[in-house]
Amino acid sequence: MAITGLVVMLSLGNGLTSYGMGEVMAPWLLVWVCALLALTYDGRARGGVRITTVVLMVFVLLGSFNQAFGAASAVESVGAALRILLGLPVIVLMFLPGATAWFDRER
Repeated sequence: MAITGLVVMLSLGNGLTSYGMGEVMAPWLLVWVCALLALTYDGRARGGVRITTVVLMVFVLLGSFNQAFGAASAVESVGAALRILLGLPVIVLMFLPGATAWFDRER
């Protein structure tokens, strides 16, 4: 998902002003934070990492729905649609019983 954000920024951001580029790029920064959290999903990760990932993705999705409904350009709507399509499965997967059991396992 983080790589998708980088591709969107590089390919669709040519005609935007710096303000417009910031509006398109800001939600992807939270996705990059989630990608960095995913690097801790080895033996050290606990429930707090899972909850942090879910909370950040909820913030990304709320902003994306806001941006999708009020999009002024095609770039904004494409970026918001990609975050929605790629973010919903992340939240769903974090709440599956297998994922919950993995994060709550004994050390």
